[in-house]
Amino acid sequence: MGISYHSYIGATVDQLPPLPCSTSGHLSLSTPVGSCVDKFGRVWLADTAHNRVLVFDANMDQILASFGTVGTGTAQFNMPFRLVTHPDKNWIYVTDIGNFRVHILAYTESLEIETVKIFGNEPEVALRGPNGIVVYNGKLCVADEFYEGQHSESRLVIFSEDGQYERTIEQIIPDNGGEAVHLLWPQGLSLDKDGNIYISNTGFATVVRCDWQGKGITFSATGKCYIDGLALSRGVSVIQNRVLIPGGKANAISVYDLNGQFMGSLDGFFAPVQITEFNDPQTMLITEPFLASLQKHTVNLATLKGGKSRSTKVLKAIGDERDNPGQLHFVTSVVGDVTQTQSGYSSNAPLLEHWIEHQLSLQDQLLKVMQPPGLPSWLSIALSAQTEWVQRWQQTMVRVFLNDKFDDPEDLLWMMDSGNYQLQATENGKSDSARPISLPMLPGSLGIAALTPKKPLPGQLDYSVPLLVVSNYLSGIVTILQYNDTLGELVPYTVFGGLGTGDEQLNQPQGIAIDPTNNDILIADSGNNRICRWRLSDTGGPFLVHTFGHLGSEHGEFHTPSDITVDEQGQCFVTDQNNNRIEVFDGHGKWLRSFGKEGYGTASESFLLPTSIDHENGYLFVSDLVNRAIKVFNCSGEFLESFSGFGADREKGQLWLPYLLHVKNNKVYLPDCALNRVNVYQFNI
Repeated sequence: MGISYHSYIGATVDQLPPLPCSTSGHLSLSTPVGSCVDKFGRVWLADTAHNRVLVFDANMDQILASFGTVGTGTAQFNMPFRLVTHPDKNWIYVTDIGNFRVHILAYTESLEIETVKIFGNEPEVALRGPNGIVVYNGKLCVADEFYEGQHSESRLVIFSEDGQYERTIEQIIPDNGGEAVHLLWPQGLSLDKDGNIYISNTGFATVVRCDWQGKGITFSATGKCYIDGLALSRGVSVIQNRVLIPGGKANAISVYDLNGQFMGSLDGFFAPVQITEFNDPQTMLITEPFLASLQKHTVNLATLKGGKSRSTKVLKAIGDERDNPGQLHFVTSVVGDVTQTQSGYSSNAPLLEHWIEHQLSLQDQLLKVMQPPGLPSWLSIALSAQTEWVQRWQQTMVRVFLNDKFDDPEDLLWMMDSGNYQLQATENGKSDSARPISLPMLPGSLGIAALTPKKPLPGQLDYSVPLLVVSNYLSGIVTILQYNDTLGELVPYTVFGGLGTGDEQLNQPQGIAIDPTNNDILIADSGNNRICRWRLSDTGGPFLVHTFGHLGSEHGEFHTPSDITVDEQGQCFVTDQNNNRIEVFDGHGKWLRSFGKEGYGTASESFLLPTSIDHENGYLFVSDLVNRAIKVFNCSGEFLESFSGFGADREKGQLWLPYLLHVKNNKVYLPDCALNRVNVYQFNI
């Protein structure tokens, strides 16, 4: 018995023309995270899932240099993450999180770049997840996100500026007494003018302030050495004497003064991670990894007061749409299967298709020209989304006109390409074989399941092709799609749900399962901390059967249930994500048992944020997010086998942010929304 990596689906578009070249039309990013500005005013960016560092001119009009490939060599990375500039020397520090090390890159004015030292992976240090990084007065501090202390706490690691290990900080001791503050999955770091360290303590959704000895520095507004009450804490930056926290509020950047007083929020973002102060006054760089974008914004933070919200002005945004043929963007779920005998997708008019793709590229460039510097951030993101939506419709009409469709639509692997607002499909599973197969989807479409009615339903166009059930995380709406052979597209059949807490409403629904005993639709209603069971009547109308579960940690309770699967006997298995366990129920919602425990471990029943689950032939397959592992159990909860790997090497099946897995015919399909591909694994009994 074993599980091994097989292949991946999702085209990689990372080739650059001879440099320097324009950023427009040549820059396909993949989940960029860190940025910095060097001594010559040039912008450096960690193109993380492409395993490279890019350098741009100060206006971000030109790509000047690209450094790095995937691997473990001196000029190679496995997920370059955060960047920081040495204040005096021509050095850039790069945390190489998948290789558990830090690089010092030396550069010249003519952009000759070389690695002068690699450190942190020595046995006496053994970084487990170097993320945020800051440098001050000849010292370097690295946030070791996945280090496991005696009580699973993370740590900070202090080095000299040239990479010599000095000490670790595993807890923060408040300067006003009180209990020690522990770190859990710390990510971004920043400094104020006095050299105090600000830590985005992501696991506890706080921002902690301390000195270089680990002594907590109290915020006068909170009476504590940390800011809490945050939605998330993806990063932290001290700019213009303000503390900026990406994700402190949903789709926004929370802003505090240096006393810890909440001043307000900067709205109009999606999921920003890194904020870097730029050389120009009141200007900053912001990475939006899931939008595959680096942006330059301007805002006077002193005008933000009284807890109010305002927008920034967007001066520049770079990063082309991830919509090349075969390319995926924030892929979240899959259903179906592929075989080796199928011929794949064929176009009846490839030249015309290429012409249309060229026209869409020109539209992208025109949009950027038409968006003058200074647009409010919310308007910029809205215009970009609207244009992409229109382009999806144009592509659909072209495919209908050309009569381009799959040869065997009843036997496909369907993929939720959320970032491109569409479903894509493949017949053969080749890396570049994904092709659009749906009308444009609503933003937020996430989970997917295949439903084959026991008999044709009224209004069903093609009974040979399963209905597809799609959850929408943002709207709470579940859409059932059917295949239209005339269009060669999926079109709506019916909808149900809607955002809310009522019995027939949903809040942040994620995974979906079909009960094989009766064809009921089960939905992980994550925001309402429950499971909802729906059914289609003989007339095709959806109705609620029952719900079960509520917020809590006792038997039968949930804290963010994220996915569900049902076996042949009707037993329901739920990933109770924030309780780090799998809960088991009968077909009526009665709790039967649980298994799993909180903790690190890739070959055990320990879980840290189990995200997804599926079932086949008496085996359970669980995606364990923080442990970056696929774990196999029997239905009694006994651990059997696993595959694990953290990183962005597509040849090794490594994982970054795996989402909703799917198992069919002993193949495990696991979409990774940050790596923008679907990894395929083989399970051998």
